[in-house]
Amino acid sequence: MATFKICIFKHQRRADEKYPVSIRVCWKRQYGYIKTEFYVTDKQINKKAFVLKDSFIIRELDRRIAKYEELKSQKLGLRIELYTAKELAEYFEKQTTPGSDSSIDFIAFSRKHCERLRNEGRISTAQTLETATNAIIDFCNGRERIAITEITSKFLRQFEKHLRSERTIKRKNQFGKMVTTKKKPLSDVGVFDYMTNVRILFNAAINEYNDDEKDEVLIAHYPFRKYKLQKPPEPDKRNLKPDQIKAISQINENELEFERTKFARDVFMLSFYLVGINMADLYDMQVSDFREGRLSYKRRKTKGRRRDQAFISIKVEPEVVPLIEKYRAKSGDYLFDFSKRYCDSHTFGNNVNKGLKKLAAKCRIEENLTTYYARHSWATIARNNCGVSKDDINLSLNHVDEGLKMADVYIAKDWSLIDEANRKVIDYLNGSDLKDLKNTI
Repeated sequence: MATFKICIFKHQRRADEKYPVSIRVCWKRQYGYIKTEFYVTDKQINKKAFVLKDSFIIRELDRRIAKYEELKSQKLGLRIELYTAKELAEYFEKQTTPGSDSSIDFIAFSRKHCERLRNEGRISTAQTLETATNAIIDFCNGRERIAITEITSKFLRQFEKHLRSERTIKRKNQFGKMVTTKKKPLSDVGVFDYMTNVRILFNAAINEYNDDEKDEVLIAHYPFRKYKLQKPPEPDKRNLKPDQIKAISQINENELEFERTKFARDVFMLSFYLVGINMADLYDMQVSDFREGRLSYKRRKTKGRRRDQAFISIKVEPEVVPLIEKYRAKSGDYLFDFSKRYCDSHTFGNNVNKGLKKLAAKCRIEENLTTYYARHSWATIARNNCGVSKDDINLSLNHVDEGLKMADVYIAKDWSLIDEANRKVIDYLNGSDLKDLKNTI
C-alpha cells in the first residue's frame, strides 16, 4: 500500500539556513519524493524528532496528500502496480499541479527535442524543426517562452497569415553578430512545410507528456483537429535541360569572377555525377566510404528510419575523379575538405546555393538554381532521355517503394543497375547518340 509522509532532511540544509519540504511516497519498499514550494527554518522544525511543526504548512500539505489518496484509490486503482515509487511521485505531482499543461513551454520542449535528434545523428531533421521553432518565436515578437496552451487553432491560422506576409527576422550570423533580414511571403508549399513541422513538434510533445496507457493526459487540447493542413499543389519540377547541365559543366573558369561561384559549379557537378547525392552526405562522406572505386555510404536523411539504414553504393566514374581529388581532405576522417571550409552541412549547402545564383546568371539559366536541381535533373534525364526505368531511378536515388517493402527484404540490391543508369546519363550529357542509348535498354 502506497503511503505518504511530509519530510525534511538535515543534509539538505541550504546556504540561507533553510530546509526544503518534500512529500515522500513509500511504495514496494522504495521511495519517491514530491518537491513542494515550501522552505522552513529551524524555528519551524521540532529539533528532537526533526519533523515539521509549522501548522499552516502541515494543513496545506495534508490537503495535498488527501488529493493523492483520492487519485490513488479512484483513478489509479489496480494500475498502481504498473508504477515504481519514483513514477508514482511524478504522477501525483503532475496530476495536482494547477494548469499543468500551461506550464509546458513549447519552445523549451522544441529545443530539447531538436537536441535529441542531433544526438541521434538526424541533423537535417533537427535543423528543419529548429527553423519552424524560430519562425514561431518571430511571430511572437521574439518571445522565447510560449506555453503549449497558446498553440491553438486560432494561433495556427494567425501564424499561417504571418508566414504568407513579408516579415523581418533577426538571427545570429556565423560570427555571432545579430543581423536583420527581410523574408518574402512563403508559397503554399512553404507554408505547408512549416505547418507540418509545427504539427510534428506538437505531436512529439504529446508523446513526451501524455501517457494514454496510464491515463495521464497533461496536454488535453489538439489544435490540428480544427486547423487542417491544406495540401499544396504539386511543386514545379526542379530540373534543368541537358544542354543547361552541359553549359554548367563546360563553362570556362575564367568567366566566373568569384571563387564561391567556381566552388558552387564544382559541387553541383560533383553531386550530378554521383547520382544527385545531397549536400549533407557529401559533407559527411568519410575516407572509409571511398574504396575499390566506389562511394558506399548511408544516407543521413533516412538512415535512422530504414532497416537497411539507407545504404547505397555508387561507382566513381572517370568524369568525377578530378573533382574528388580537387577537394579531397589532406588529413582526418572526412573524404572532402568541406568541413574545413564550413562549420556544418547546412552552412555548406547555403553557401553553395548562393554561388549557384551567380552561376545561373552566367549560364543564362532563368530557374532559381539550387543544389536540388542536380538530383532532380539527373532523375529526369535518366528517365526521359535515357529510358532508365522508374524502379532503377528509385534505387539510384535511394528511395523506398512502399508497395515493394516486403519484396525488398528478400531481394539483394544490385548496385550495377545504378552504375549502368549513371553511365547512360553521363554519356548522354557528353554527346552520345540518344537513339543508341535507348536501344541499349
